[in-house]
Amino acid sequence: MQLGKNIKSIRGMKGLPLKYVANELGMSISNLSNIENGITGIEQKNLLKLALVFGVDHQQIQIFNPDKIMELSVQ
Repeated sequence: MQLGKNIKSIRGMKGLPLKYVANELGMSISNLSNIENGITGIEQKNLLKLALVFGVDHQQIQIFNPDKIMELSVQ
């Protein structure tokens, strides 16, 4: 579930629409939405593609902590 939250947060920070990212991954918008909402998981190959779309290393997606980013932006 945390991975989906991370994906959603990074996508939002990058300003990438759900439709664009889903298209880049070759999946439906509803499938990507389900991943972001923790309903389904993401395959490793799609995580690697997603990292390319986001311009980050796939490990950065896994360890990303949106709560820490929000804490930093409030201070």
